[in-house]
Amino acid sequence: MKYIHYITMMLSTLFLGINSPILTNAEEMREYDIKNIPNQLISDAGAIVRINNVQFEIKNKSKAIEKITMAITIFKKEERHYGELILWYDKFREIEDLDGKIFNAAGEEIRELNDIDIKDYSAFSQFSLYADSRVRVAKLYYDQYPYTVEFSYEISYDGSLNWPVWFSQISLDPIEHSRFEVISEVQDSIRYWVSIDSVKPDITIDGKRKTHVWESKNLPKLSRDVVGDDIEDVATMVRIAPSLFEIGDYEGDMRTWKDFGKWDYQLFQGKDLLPESAKKDIHNLIGVGDTDRNKIEKLYSYMQNRTRYVSVQLGIGGWQPFDATYVHERGYGDCKALSNYMVALLKEVNIKAYPVLIQPGDHRYPFIQDFSSNQFTHVIVCVPLEQDTLWLECTSQSIPMGHLGKNNENRCALLISPDGGIVVRTPSSISSQNRQQRTAIVKLTNLGFAEVTVSEYRTGNQQDYLRNAMEDATPEDRERWILNHLDVPSANLSNYILDGLKAHGLELRLSLQLSLPKYASISGDRLFFQANLMEKQTYVPPVVAQRLSPIRFSYPFLDIDSINYIIPNGMVVESLPKEIVYTSSFGEYKSKALVLGDNSILYTRSLQISNYSIPAKDYSEYRNFYADIVKADRAQIVLIKKK
Repeated sequence: MKYIHYITMMLSTLFLGINSPILTNAEEMREYDIKNIPNQLISDAGAIVRINNVQFEIKNKSKAIEKITMAITIFKKEERHYGELILWYDKFREIEDLDGKIFNAAGEEIRELNDIDIKDYSAFSQFSLYADSRVRVAKLYYDQYPYTVEFSYEISYDGSLNWPVWFSQISLDPIEHSRFEVISEVQDSIRYWVSIDSVKPDITIDGKRKTHVWESKNLPKLSRDVVGDDIEDVATMVRIAPSLFEIGDYEGDMRTWKDFGKWDYQLFQGKDLLPESAKKDIHNLIGVGDTDRNKIEKLYSYMQNRTRYVSVQLGIGGWQPFDATYVHERGYGDCKALSNYMVALLKEVNIKAYPVLIQPGDHRYPFIQDFSSNQFTHVIVCVPLEQDTLWLECTSQSIPMGHLGKNNENRCALLISPDGGIVVRTPSSISSQNRQQRTAIVKLTNLGFAEVTVSEYRTGNQQDYLRNAMEDATPEDRERWILNHLDVPSANLSNYILDGLKAHGLELRLSLQLSLPKYASISGDRLFFQANLMEKQTYVPPVVAQRLSPIRFSYPFLDIDSINYIIPNGMVVESLPKEIVYTSSFGEYKSKALVLGDNSILYTRSLQISNYSIPAKDYSEYRNFYADIVKADRAQIVLIKKK
């Protein structure tokens, strides 16, 4: 849906664009002289954002103009990506007056952006059938470092749900000056939300115009070790949103979630009518004794077998679904169209279901419940039942019924009902539901060669990982993925069997046969090899003075390995790893090796992460936990020849 395209390109715009008047004469241009950069910013910087300004002027409930300027001084080749500007536009959003310039280290203008530097492309994705959105790409590069690149442009809005989101710091690089200016009529009340309560806008009134300004200066470079990939955890974030709005002749009110949901509901009205052929299929499919859950399962499978995900984005179609008849007859649709089709199928058997707006993905963007606004890029379906509530992801032809996966679980969303929008939360999973359990038999020879048989069992989100990798892969790609996933040096895959891929269930089984020419190393009368064959942790989080962002996991999980080593004839165990148990506030690690009889060793290992995130204050505990695991996973077994 259009939300996806908008958010993607909006972030590109934010990270590469924003507004202040372009300096016009040579003397003023010297402001980009690197000598003017504060000393505290220039140390060890690959790039410095000199100007990062946005001016957003609201004309009325459907018209607005955004003026943007950004200038970045680039010190290293690795940061030359700042010279590429990517802008998305369509019939509701036009790009005006795109300019760009390059300045040398002394702040002298070298050249301007020319037409040859700008390319214009259709914004088709691999899942798009057709769309009216396009992408404009401007590139400015220079081969003598340091240099400064400056972009300026305007965006005119003709109806929009998505007003700019401003971050005081848009990357890990230092920021010299960042400014967000919102202009409106005096009588208009600007709705805004700021991530830091103490940060207030500077408000001025000039005649009929009222201006809100947020501003930051001289923000230092940030370390990825300190903030991770989540800049919004540390930057000041400002969201603005309309109260009353109009887009594609549809008027709406966004002041409450209920009102916003009413606007979205009207886009779905009248779109749930099915053709007679579909109704006939449904009633032939449903049995007299079927429970509601049976009916949902059958109709969900029917939907999956008949349709595929294809994005179709034209005008208001970026928000409004194609009707159920269109989807049924053509066999495709985007997320909102397929969800609407599923709701229509269920309606035919008197089961109520509702579309739900959601922000998917590994990254859980903070949902601001007390600020009603468009914070969504995807649509799923909610089916309330008497004893339970089912959630349906309708864009996948293989996902099990009721399984949302890591992209949709554990987050707030907006259910669209006839009475308006209702904030809901999707289910969370627990570690035991996302299990990877592997058993292996390893037959060793005196020369360190190993023949290995592995049986792997996956559930929940862990089976999604395997399913997504295997579903449409060629045999060659499957073998390559298996070997990379095992991460065992010099492994040769002899055979594999995958069970459960077509069953649309929450379980998958993978059986492997491997040969490892040099698994154990030889030293005199001894054989040395690591007890942990398959699931080694190697990354030790760095020491940091103060972590500012939480550590985030895609989902809680449980990994269990059990490996039976068959000892070569004529050898005995000289030493085994110590039994280990590490317990933390967020998980547990265990490993143990035992001698069984005269010719085998049983090694067991488990790692359980119980939380979706670890608070920044617990970073030291997290680091120590994983440092201990890395050490334990390196532990060796030593065999020696009998005397």
